[in-house]
Amino acid sequence: MKQKNLSKGCFANKKLFIGIDVHKIRWVVTVRTYDLELKTFSMSPEAEVLEKFLKDNYKDALLHIVYECCFSGFWIYDYFNNKEYDIIVTPTNRILRDGGFVKTDKIDARKLAFQHSRGLLRKVIVPTIQIREYRSLFRFYDKQKEREGVILRQIRCILEQRNHPLKWERWNKVFVEKLKEIKFQEKIFNMKFQSFIEEYEYLKDKIRDSENYIKEIKTNKILGERIARIEKINGIGIISATRFVVFLFDIKDRFVSGEKLVHHLGLTPGEWSSGDEVRKGRTGLTGDKKLRSIIIQLAWIAVRKDGSLLNKFERVFKNGGCKQKAIVAVARKLMVKVHAITVKEEDYVVNKAA
Repeated sequence: MKQKNLSKGCFANKKLFIGIDVHKIRWVVTVRTYDLELKTFSMSPEAEVLEKFLKDNYKDALLHIVYECCFSGFWIYDYFNNKEYDIIVTPTNRILRDGGFVKTDKIDARKLAFQHSRGLLRKVIVPTIQIREYRSLFRFYDKQKEREGVILRQIRCILEQRNHPLKWERWNKVFVEKLKEIKFQEKIFNMKFQSFIEEYEYLKDKIRDSENYIKEIKTNKILGERIARIEKINGIGIISATRFVVFLFDIKDRFVSGEKLVHHLGLTPGEWSSGDEVRKGRTGLTGDKKLRSIIIQLAWIAVRKDGSLLNKFERVFKNGGCKQKAIVAVARKLMVKVHAITVKEEDYVVNKAA
């Protein structure tokens, strides 16, 4: 990267906007003022190198840095933020597109810098390192549960293909012990089948360990109060309550309203219409897909224990005739109530309208 020797302080107090298109092998960086692009270049993916370049070439400038939320996480943000630079991370789906068919890293970096200079970019509320590690713990836990489900389906499939008497048995410890006694014709296949059972038992132990680690999050003074409050809702256990707090309510006012929250979760109705053509569906999901599916499952439990949620279900089902739409409406109302009790620091009241 070729650098120019500029006179000391010629950019003093000048606002410069830096857009970084982040990739594993290289970064593409654009530096611009409000009116003029100064430089676009490629560099090695190292924050220290970029900082040195900016210091050497734009000394005393007021730097405003932006990059897309991507695979690299928030370590770039941490590096510059800890050194008191003005830096934001912007959601990928919030960058304005011009409809062109040409897309390059240079174009992306220029868009970031330009739109940042105009104040068009929304910033991600970057969670603390502690919250990021808690979220990673949930992701490990979810992967373990997914693998457990795969093994269960594989074993069921093997039993059904051979019309084995155990194919409809309820899955429990006794059933697992019975599986260990099954013998097939081929020795090699027996060994593989037993390895499935061993992996299942190993995963069950690891899942139990992960659940214990997740439950320890409740010992956190601030998060623990929110978890305890949400856990009191019928149908929501400690794992789900902790997930809500870690992903949605680590900052009490992360969402300014319940409507903002349910929109983030993809629980609000949407419409695409043009002339006589009308298509209805949900708004775009911007949050965690796994979280949305868990909320729907919890809504099926909560609707049986809360009269106000049941009334909502019956009203929507009567008007639309679709249970899936009705349960989404229930989930939406449930999450609005969860948001309210978290922000207001009140206990959940059954049969109370949101």
